Amino acid sequence: MASLLKQTPKSPFISYIFLGLVGALSTLAFSPFDIKLIVPLTLVTLIYSTANSKNFTDACKSAFSWGLGYWISGTGWLIVSIYYYGNTNIVISTLIILFMGILLSAVFITPFAVVRLIQLNQNIFFKSMFFASCLILLELSRFLLLGGFPWLLPGLVFLETFGQVVIPFFGVYGASYIIYFFSSLIALSIFENKKNFLFLGILCLSILIPYPINQNESLEENLNLSIIQPSLDPFKKFLDGSHVDIEDTLINLTNKNSDADLIIWPESPLPYLDSNPRMTQLIKRIEEGPTVLSGSWKYADNKLHNSMTILGTDQTYLKRHLVPFGEYVPFEGILRGLIEFFNMPMSSLSPGSPNQGVLEFRNYKILGMICFDIAFPLSYINEVREADFIINISNDTWFGSSYGPYQHLQIVRARALEANKWVARGTSDGISTIVDNNGTIVYLLEKGARGSLDGRIHKTFKSSFFYLYGYIISPILALIMMFVTLVIKLRK
Repeated sequence: MASLLKQTPKSPFISYIFLGLVGALSTLAFSPFDIKLIVPLTLVTLIYSTANSKNFTDACKSAFSWGLGYWISGTGWLIVSIYYYGNTNIVISTLIILFMGILLSAVFITPFAVVRLIQLNQNIFFKSMFFASCLILLELSRFLLLGGFPWLLPGLVFLETFGQVVIPFFGVYGASYIIYFFSSLIALSIFENKKNFLFLGILCLSILIPYPINQNESLEENLNLSIIQPSLDPFKKFLDGSHVDIEDTLINLTNKNSDADLIIWPESPLPYLDSNPRMTQLIKRIEEGPTVLSGSWKYADNKLHNSMTILGTDQTYLKRHLVPFGEYVPFEGILRGLIEFFNMPMSSLSPGSPNQGVLEFRNYKILGMICFDIAFPLSYINEVREADFIINISNDTWFGSSYGPYQHLQIVRARALEANKWVARGTSDGISTIVDNNGTIVYLLEKGARGSLDGRIHKTFKSSFFYLYGYIISPILALIMMFVTLVIKLRK
């Protein structure tokens, strides 16, 4: 490992290309590939390269190159929705993906710039803690960038490993902190030739060895669910007359599951608003059967929302975290109408308000999340504590057969473990699942399949440590490290 790092390309341009390729390899650590050790290894390469850089500018360029590879590779599946479904020229589609990668990479260089500017003289352990603190504060900042994009968090690779026990206590962000710390420890040990720290860092990465973990919680109360996956052609959804086929498909699949306590339809399955007379007729067709929870388009306060509703009731959740460029267009005054992709149906939505509370069904309290919502664990602290389980509906049809839906499912599994809650996930064309409070997939309906997923979801009787106290530990630790470092620096 040490000799390999010390043989990195000497030419600056080739070195940046090399780091970009190394960053791109990080995608293999996430679903559906799950080669978990890839992330710390690529981070070690990056941190060693920045530590070995000639100057501040070189360190920033190195971090930018790695980040560009990381983001373009890791989120490159977005081109499916932009080019194929958004009917956008391949060149323009590529430029949009490149722009997003550049923006995210520009933000990513911040920790490396800070570390380089401060030039710490402390021991490797302290410097590694500081590095990890800078990086985790960066991760938390991604809640705000373009409305928030907390994707590809390194801590996700802890699923199904010894390290999984960390997530219910400190969350995915805490797990990311640990990966950043050990990666820094290894990289700086190689750079400073400190074999004792190097051995410690490599030993600690053994937490990524695969290992299934069970919490063995008592699970007595449960609901019988049926998740409907209609798998309809998204190109035909908004064509005249398409509603008839969509309605019939949903009703026919629903009627086959009359024994379920609750039927779940996916995100926005119908091409019209919930105020449309056809919705009233549709509800009448299912009144004699089980209760249906469905996605829908809803006007509220003269604003259009992506919503989740228990049909026939006034219980509704409005999606809080909208997908940039898909559900709203950043810099709309400039970009709207520029290309066809920015004019996709329902691309002018408004977010729902925070703290909407939970939905109630029988004696159960349901935390509703729509698609992208599930990537934001810190937005639902109070609701998670109150909820018995989580229902997440989504429409991953727009990402085709890419690896995007698998990354999405990985986030769902991490959220279940993080919250100590079961999660039912209903999608338009897959992957629909029921995940237990250990993050384990209990029931699954594959991508592209049409049908229903029948299974039980259980109530858990306690919230996780993470949602009680653990969510504040990583940011507080990071801020303390920053403060202590600043004080030490000023005293010198």
